[in-house]
Amino acid sequence: LLCYSIIVITCFFLFKISLSFTNTFSIFLIQFIKSWNLMLIGFLFFQAFKYYRFSKQFYQAKKFETLLFYRLLGVTLYKSFLVNSFFRHLNNRVYLKGRPKKYLLQFMEETKQSETSHIFSMICTLFVQFTYLISGLWEHAFWLSIFSILLNLYPILLQLFHYPCIIC
Repeated sequence: LLCYSIIVITCFFLFKISLSFTNTFSIFLIQFIKSWNLMLIGFLFFQAFKYYRFSKQFYQAKKFETLLFYRLLGVTLYKSFLVNSFFRHLNNRVYLKGRPKKYLLQFMEETKQSETSHIFSMICTLFVQFTYLISGLWEHAFWLSIFSILLNLYPILLQLFHYPCIIC
C-alpha cells in the first residue's frame, strides 16, 4: 500500500509539473518518465493480485490473429527490436531456448501475469491521457500515447502472438 501511495503521488507530481512544460523535448522526457511510473502501477497490481487472470476465451487465439495480422501491426518487427537490443537483458525469463519442457507451464503463467499488469498500466495511462486531452494538452497526450503503445500495447500483442506458438 505504501509503494502504491508513493507511485500514485509521484504520478500526480509528474502530471502537475508537466503542465508547465511547453517545448517538445521537455514534454517528450516527462511523458517518458511518467509512462515508466504508470507501468510501476501495473507491476504493483501484478504483485498484489498475482493470480488474477482473464477468462480462458481471452487467451484463446481468435480467427483474425494470424501471422499476417501480427506482421501488419508490426509485432514481429517489435519482437526483433527487443531481441536485438539492450531490452533483451531486462527479463531473461522470457527466453525458452535451452529450458526444460516443464518450464512452459510456468512461463505461460508468468506471461499471463505480465500481460495483466501491462493491461492495467495501459488503463491507468488512458485516464492520464484523457485528463491531458480535456486540458487541451494535445502534445502531452500524444507522447504519452506513443509510450503507452510501445511499453504496454506491443508487449500485450507480443504475448498474444506467442500463445499459439507455445501451446503447439
